[in-house]
Parts: sequence; structure tokens; C-alpha cells
Amino acid sequence: MPSMNQAAFLGAAVRSVLNQEGPTSELVVMDGGSDDGSQALLADLAAEFPGRLRWASGPDGGPAAAVNEAVRRSRASVVGWLNSDDLYVPGAVARAFEHLQAHAGHVLVYGQGEHVDAEGAFLEPYPTLPPSVPLGAWVDGCHICQPTAFFRRDAFLGLGGLDTGYRASFDYEMWLRMFKAFPAGIGFVDAVQAQSRLHAASITMRFRERIAFEGMQLIRRHLGPAPAHWLLTHFEELCAMHPFLPEKLSLRDRCLGLVERAKPFVDADGLQTLHKRVATDARLALATAQVHVGVGADAWAPATFDIRIQQGERPVRGLRLACRQRTPGGGGKLRIQVNGPQGTVEALTVDGNGAFEMGFEVEDQRPGARLIYRVSSLGGFVPATVEAGSTDRRELAFLVEACEPTD
Repeated sequence: MPSMNQAAFLGAAVRSVLNQEGPTSELVVMDGGSDDGSQALLADLAAEFPGRLRWASGPDGGPAAAVNEAVRRSRASVVGWLNSDDLYVPGAVARAFEHLQAHAGHVLVYGQGEHVDAEGAFLEPYPTLPPSVPLGAWVDGCHICQPTAFFRRDAFLGLGGLDTGYRASFDYEMWLRMFKAFPAGIGFVDAVQAQSRLHAASITMRFRERIAFEGMQLIRRHLGPAPAHWLLTHFEELCAMHPFLPEKLSLRDRCLGLVERAKPFVDADGLQTLHKRVATDARLALATAQVHVGVGADAWAPATFDIRIQQGERPVRGLRLACRQRTPGGGGKLRIQVNGPQGTVEALTVDGNGAFEMGFEVEDQRPGARLIYRVSSLGGFVPATVEAGSTDRRELAFLVEACEPTD
């Protein structure tokens, strides 16, 4: 178990290991020098489970190096790896151990996983696929929920352990190497084995860009060109966060920079797909370094969307949106309301198709202020219900053709 400043989750993670029934287990925790009370907690836990919890704390080379060291210090022939914010479910260790006992040729066994939130509430199942899926399918992502995996210590160490050159996708890279080295040596337990937490401080949530590029890098290394969707997914994540990001850049320039970085990992078709998205995505054209308009990539506004503003030294004092109603059949009355942090700032009715403008003054102009304006519309349409052959089931209101901040 690697850990760094996870005292809020550490006790539950440790107990989920050492309260397992079945084979005798020990837990080796490598703490990276936490300063949040983790070390005192580990000492208490070691007293709670005498002889079964060994731990050390000090600077390390990151979580991959910590896992490698913990495996080297372990005394068992079968090893599981649980991050200090994740959880085993009851029976996980016994099911994995029994499988490896029954299948002497298997070096790795994994199972189903699920995502939970910071409080442990279920969010969604992990998109696990069985070992029978062709290796080529791994270009679309990792099929193994990492804490569900148990492996033979000798096989792990024989492959050199985790590649510490990866800071976020080292598990994905290891599973690919195991699948390639032992194509008939991978087992599967068709049961939920572990819960992986998604929370604000987790690697998964903090390092989205690193995860995207490490994923493309390891696919290129092991399988060939990486699909463009790895970066397209990250574009969506950037749109969901802009402009509430540390670096104050234009969204288009940020995405163009990412495409340049992706060149070594994608093929010509993938590169063309990425450049086309940057050139045609309306959200990139509408956004400024301080403003994001939450419409679709095709500029259609949904029935409800947000306009986000991050004030800088030169404040955004107002916004003007150039819009167009283009409802099939001529359009009826479209009622639009803009609600800001302090209440309604704009309400208007658009009667029939055609161009119209919507604008409002920004209420808070303090540097650093983060503001969200919610735009709600009544009278829109669903393309699939009014256009022959359409499968688009979005509830659409109007097009946003331009956004002009005023200072």
C-alpha cells in the first residue's frame, strides 16, 4: 500500500485488508513522508493488528516506486496492491488466492471493481473486461480496476516491477506487460473485488492531462498509434473546467498545444481528427481566457447551460451573446432567463426563428472572482422528434454564434 497524506481514508483502507477472512495476510505500507497525521495513525493500526502491519515513512520516488519497494519487502508469494484511499470488499483476498491456487499457470487474477465517492457511496461500476478480450482492445483504455488485481510476486519482480517513468498510468502499463508476457496466464474472478475512490485529491482527478498523455505514450510503446479519443476526452475535461484553471490561456491555444504534444503518439488520421476538432469546435471559438460558454461543440445551446467567468486584473464587466433561433418548422416563442449569483440578470422572449442578442452586466468584478451564470430556456426542441432520420436526443434551444466580453 503506497500512501501520501491520505489520513482521511487510510484507516478504512488498512482495515479492509487486515479484516479479510481466509488466508493469513500481512500489509506493507510505504508512506511517502506524510504530514497529515498518517504516521501516528499507522503506529496505532500496527498496534491494533500486531505482527501483521509493517510500515515505513520517508521521501520516495512517487507511488510506483513505493509499490515496488513494498512488493520487495513483502514475504508472501501472492501480492495485492491497494492504494490508501481504496477498499477491498469482504472475501476479495480469499477469492483471489483460491483462484491462483486452483490455476498454477496464472500469474495475475483480477475481478470486477466499482467507483465510490469520498464517503464510500457507490458511483458506477468500473468498465472491466475479461482476459479473453483481444490485446488490441486495450488501445481504448485499461480494462482492469487496479485494486482488484492480485499477482504472483515472482512474476511481478521478474518483469522489473512498475515502470517509475510513469507517474499516473504505471498500473495500466504493468498490466499490458503482463498480458504480453503471459498471454495464457491471466485469470478472472467475476465478482466485485474492490472499490476505487474518486475524490478531489486522487491521482485520477488531479492529473487528467498526464493520464491522457501517459496513456497515449504507453499505447504507442506497446500496441501502435494511440486513438485520437484519448485527447478528445481531455478536450471535454478542459471545457468542463475552463476558465477555472491555474493557467490563464485561451482554450483554443491550450488545445492546439496539446495536439502538438500528441504528434509522436498518433497516426496521420488521428492528427487530422484532432486538428479538425480544434478548428470546428464552437466552444473553443466562443471561449476567452476568462469566459466559457457551455454550449455543444456544434454551437447549439441546451435547454440549460452555464456561462463561467474568472475575473482577472482587467475585469469582465459584461457579456454580449450573438444568438440565432433555428427551430425546425419556423420556431415558436422561446423564453430565456439568465440567473447569476445574485438572482435573475436577464429575461427575454424570442418570437420565431432568426438572429437575436442576449447580454448582461457582470455583478462581481473583483480580481479572482469565479462566477457562474445559468441560462435556462423554454420552447426548444429535440432533433430526433422533429427531423427525419435524426438520432440526436438533446433538448436544444438556440445557437450561440459569438460571445463578446466588455471591459
